[in-house]
Amino acid sequence: MCLKKALFVVMVVTLVSLGGGASANADEKSFTKKEIKQIVHDYIMENPQVILQSVDNYQKKNINEKREEALKRNKSMLFDDKDTPHVGNPNGDVTVVEFLDYNCGYCKRVWPDLDKLLKNDPKVKVIFKEYPILGPSSEKAAKWALAAHKQGKYLEFHRSLFESKGAITDSKLEKIAKKLDLNVARMKQDANSNEVMAIIQKNRALGLDMDITGTPAFVIEDTVIPGAVSYEQLRNVVEEKRNAKKNKN
Repeated sequence: MCLKKALFVVMVVTLVSLGGGASANADEKSFTKKEIKQIVHDYIMENPQVILQSVDNYQKKNINEKREEALKRNKSMLFDDKDTPHVGNPNGDVTVVEFLDYNCGYCKRVWPDLDKLLKNDPKVKVIFKEYPILGPSSEKAAKWALAAHKQGKYLEFHRSLFESKGAITDSKLEKIAKKLDLNVARMKQDANSNEVMAIIQKNRALGLDMDITGTPAFVIEDTVIPGAVSYEQLRNVVEEKRNAKKNKN
């Protein structure tokens, strides 16, 4: 379907160009349907990249449109879910939502920049969607982070996990919990509770509906940004959204 769409676009552009030429000059030759098909064929054969560009643009447009619809549909779940940990200014004028996995190298790489944004921007609010997609240890880490949230130390646990080195193991999770003076017995109980598992399943359903297939992924107000971003990119988008709100008001 995408290829047919691309071919159609190329044909329309060609026909418009030919039609424009004919209207500009009354003596211009009229082309038969067969001749037009041949011209389009020759153009495509000489410029195959046009097809790839058209298909790529069509797919991106299609994905963006679906995400915009999903964002509107899931606005409450993204920004107002009471079960989701959030840090920064609870009444922030701009909200950043991150879908993350503790085994994701890109998530680990982007964390210092997100942390820097939190420290430098007192008006921003950051919401963390635990989105474990890289195996059992990712899910276990997400459960322990949510258990830490129940004891009021989500950010500390989150930071410690991302700043730690090596594989995520039970002993590492317990070690971090002890270092943060968390109740380890309660952590284990909460991490294995149906309530915590329900939060993760809710996040997975949300991510699926938002067409989020990898981590990290950010939602900043009405913009979805898949993949890792720099501090400068985060700051610029936040400022853009902030200014847009000011101008709207």
